[in-house]
Amino acid sequence: MSWIPIEMYKHGMIKFGKFKLTSGIESPFYIDVRKLYSFPELAYRVVSELVSRIPLIAFDVLVGVESAGIPLAAYISCLTRKPLAYVRKEPKKHGTGNVVEGEVTGKKAAIVDDVVTTGSSLIKAIDNLLNAGAKPVMAIVIVDREQGGRKLLESRGIKLYALLTTSEIFTALFNTGIISRETFDDILNYIMSFRAE
Repeated sequence: MSWIPIEMYKHGMIKFGKFKLTSGIESPFYIDVRKLYSFPELAYRVVSELVSRIPLIAFDVLVGVESAGIPLAAYISCLTRKPLAYVRKEPKKHGTGNVVEGEVTGKKAAIVDDVVTTGSSLIKAIDNLLNAGAKPVMAIVIVDREQGGRKLLESRGIKLYALLTTSEIFTALFNTGIISRETFDDILNYIMSFRAE
């Protein structure tokens, strides 16, 4: 599966520098999974690999988190024929004023997002789904940044299914000579600093 990080890098989805994440954390790298959908053949291969790791019988409906989780949830829905819904960050200011769009009441929900960092965005989505009468049972992402998200989700009884961790991504890039030992060590030290917390 080391082909996925290499393809992500080739397609400009992995960047190095200083980036402020949604969580407010500063990062020496950015993984822009949103670009994946600009390359439909690659998206199909990556999402197919992700789907092969998910227990499809464990949930009734896929729920994409606005906005990056919606296209991923739609891809998964098309591949699995599972119903699709989505959860907004804020209630609509017009129409029904819903936070959750789609049929979720009484259903076991798999929450879908592109990346998990601290898990706070997914927890907010889980709370909104609970308020809408759903039963969140798992979270599905392409990348786990290994910055506490898995632990936070598990503390709420939610199992995380991630296609890749940042450690796996950067190990593949290092092993193929795409990044230097210095860059690799800097990134691993960054990742390890969150495991120590």
